[in-house]
Amino acid sequence: MKLLAYVLIALMAAAGIGLAVSGDPGYVQIVYREWTLETSLVLLVIVLLLTFFAFHYVLRLWTAMRRFPKRLEQLQKQKWLNRARTALTHGLVKLAEGDWAAAEQKLTKHAEHSETPLLNYLAAARAAQEQGADDRRDNYLQLAQQCAPSHDVATGLTQATLQIAYRQNGQALATLHKLRGTAQKNTAVLKLLMTLYIESQEWQHLLELLPELRRSGVIDNQRADDLERTAHARLLARTAQGPDSLALVKAWQQVPQKLRQHEGILSEYARALITQGAGEQAETMLQEAIQKNWSDALAYLYGLATGADPAKQLARAEAWLKDRENNATLLLALGHLSLRNRLWGKARRYLESSIGADAKPETYQMLGQLLERLGEQENALDCYRKGLALTTGKALPMPPLPAYPSDAIKGAKRIENAILPVR
Repeated sequence: MKLLAYVLIALMAAAGIGLAVSGDPGYVQIVYREWTLETSLVLLVIVLLLTFFAFHYVLRLWTAMRRFPKRLEQLQKQKWLNRARTALTHGLVKLAEGDWAAAEQKLTKHAEHSETPLLNYLAAARAAQEQGADDRRDNYLQLAQQCAPSHDVATGLTQATLQIAYRQNGQALATLHKLRGTAQKNTAVLKLLMTLYIESQEWQHLLELLPELRRSGVIDNQRADDLERTAHARLLARTAQGPDSLALVKAWQQVPQKLRQHEGILSEYARALITQGAGEQAETMLQEAIQKNWSDALAYLYGLATGADPAKQLARAEAWLKDRENNATLLLALGHLSLRNRLWGKARRYLESSIGADAKPETYQMLGQLLERLGEQENALDCYRKGLALTTGKALPMPPLPAYPSDAIKGAKRIENAILPVR
């Protein structure tokens, strides 16, 4: 189109020049050595114009031929780029639909030509893991790291998330620790570490991480306080399972002073002391805590703690009963203490009163053991049945017991005598 326009312009210019010089076309003579060229001015101008346009188009054609291979390469590259975009879109759709195999195939088919190969390989890693192919998953993550080394945090977070999702906590912990070296303040890394520590019950590590979680705003203060109390309580409970009493003391010393009067932490520490045979220390601590602030949980543990003077311990607990006559937990604790003082009748009354206030399987079990000791087998069996019904959530009908072998034999003989004639 441009060529046609240029030709028309040239013709119009030539026509204009022709009309302008029609009266006098001019004369031009060019001499070079023995060569002489004579022509009219009009013809010379036309030849010069035609020569200029010819040279111009020859130059453009030569430039286009030189650029042709590069242009062809760009066209081919654009073709592969379009295919990669289409494959990425379809792969993500398949991933969202849960078609893991198809998603992996489409995401990796043209990943090397993709504008964002990192997304291709990260998504393919998830698709591979959903199929249980950990080797392929790790390979895709490695490819993602190679194609986008500046985005190692994104690759590492994806890897850790996938590992946590499939309970590969050890591998996830190694990945997150490596990430912390390059992205210490990354909130996503901190949040995953928190989740991993909670799932793995790494309470000490969680306590060490909590200050940073607070500063970074990953969790609010209320959540941080809850986690701190939970971590200390779990550490106390875990330490109680071991024989080392010094470890328990050390764990208690690590508890901040502001948390030592918290019911949950105090309960775990008292329970740990009772488990390790330090009942006197537990009894003193529980007594002081209960007098400051009443707690059913602490009162229950008070009944389990073996104090230095069981009689005084029982009298002190009975004094608490004046204001809490129908407290089932306190009545159960009094039952414990009465049994320790060998006051069988009093223990029976307290346990029966506790059941009347709020029946619990443990109370039925204790009363059943006491009645069994007193020789009341039927009443003891009834307590065991009721306790079991509370445990299972419903009372089960008791089927009739089968006859003893001796009774069955006698019944068979009576039937035989009735049928067969006596000889």
